[in-house]
Amino acid sequence: MKIIFEPKAYKIVKGTILLIAVVMVAYVAYGAVNLSISNSGSVVNVTTNLFAIVDVPQGTACSATTGTYLDTGLSISTWSVQVGLSQTKYACIENTGTSAHTLTIAQTGSLPGGVTFSSQGGSVNPAGFLLISFTLTASTGATTGPLNFGITVS
Repeated sequence: MKIIFEPKAYKIVKGTILLIAVVMVAYVAYGAVNLSISNSGSVVNVTTNLFAIVDVPQGTACSATTGTYLDTGLSISTWSVQVGLSQTKYACIENTGTSAHTLTIAQTGSLPGGVTFSSQGGSVNPAGFLLISFTLTASTGATTGPLNFGITVS
């Protein structure tokens, strides 16, 4: 039989080290299932008579009073996508033309492996407004990588 005598302070230090180890394992596990994607790319309008306000809240009733619609200098600067989930950003589109316009929305550039882009557009009436969406989805196998993508609305 072996008897070990440990001072109380030693037991506290041992317990503290164990607690720190458990917290670190939990932190690493949290980081393994979260992917943060930051993008400073731009939303590009290549069609005459289309203007936008980007990064508006979901459900925004787009109108002339929503804000200042622009056709240059548009950007969505930060995406935060959790692995296995998706995040959607919204934009208001204004058609200042005299005929309806069916929007074409496309991703340009590349995304990290396992991350996909999708969008919901529609048709915007002449002198009308439309809320559109841009979605990034990170699969469970998503990785970090190049974030040099843009979005073209035409």
